[in-house]
Amino acid sequence: MPAEDSPLSADARAIIRALRETKGDVERQIAVLITEQRKLQEDVAALRDGFPGGDPESHRRYHESIIEWRELRNRMVREALVKAAQAGAVGALGWIAYAVWTAFKMEIMK
Repeated sequence: MPAEDSPLSADARAIIRALRETKGDVERQIAVLITEQRKLQEDVAALRDGFPGGDPESHRRYHESIIEWRELRNRMVREALVKAAQAGAVGALGWIAYAVWTAFKMEIMK
């Protein structure tokens, strides 16, 4: 139907044309968003499948237990080193005291 025979004014036809173009743009944007969302969901599924049994929570707990064990081991090693240093210091003081005592006895025996 020619534009002159249309019951709509030129402004109304321009508005309808603009709305159709806008609708097409919105539909294309929605299609892009849906595609991106599907890709994101595939990525999330791939990440989840990367965990043993697909369970990231148990994987996190496993790492927490390993970290806790290492902290305990480090604390025990540190405490053992402190005890060894204390024992070494006591031993050194004992040898020094023995050397002083021996020197004192030798001085008296002269």
